Amino acid sequence: MQSVGKIMNTFTAPLGGLLGAMLGGVLWAKYIQWTGNTAGFIALGIGVLTGVGMLLTSYRVINLDEKVSLFVVSIAAALFAVIGIFIGKYLDVQWNAVAQITEQLIQAQNLSPEQATPIAETVFAGSSVWELMRHRMAWIDLLYGAVAAFIAFRIPAFQWLRNFLPRVP
Repeated sequence: MQSVGKIMNTFTAPLGGLLGAMLGGVLWAKYIQWTGNTAGFIALGIGVLTGVGMLLTSYRVINLDEKVSLFVVSIAAALFAVIGIFIGKYLDVQWNAVAQITEQLIQAQNLSPEQATPIAETVFAGSSVWELMRHRMAWIDLLYGAVAAFIAFRIPAFQWLRNFLPRVP
């Protein structure tokens, strides 16, 4: 019975990293929606949330003092950070693209909002989400994404952070 519990704990260990990545992605998309600013630097926060979440849920079930275990946890945290960034970009397109296309049409073509909105919805429907995500990314976003993945990778390895966690028998 203990082995079943240990197997279940091993499967739940990465949930903190995944939850941190998802929360970070949603918050990033909401920030873009509220401010209209893409703010690629927020990806760094996704890296922190993911790394800390991964550390908090894995330290009880995985011996992070073993190099192989620590490496696996760190790689998973980095991958989850990248997933969180893609979640943020995807939600940004879903929530914000029509409004921003409408605004661009109003400014460029001198249309009223009533005229521009149906055109923006048609443009949005005719484009793939991947195209719109790629269009809304700058080169600096790739740099922020790489740094976020590195941050998520490094957080579980910081011994001084692990010292704050309660010891597991």
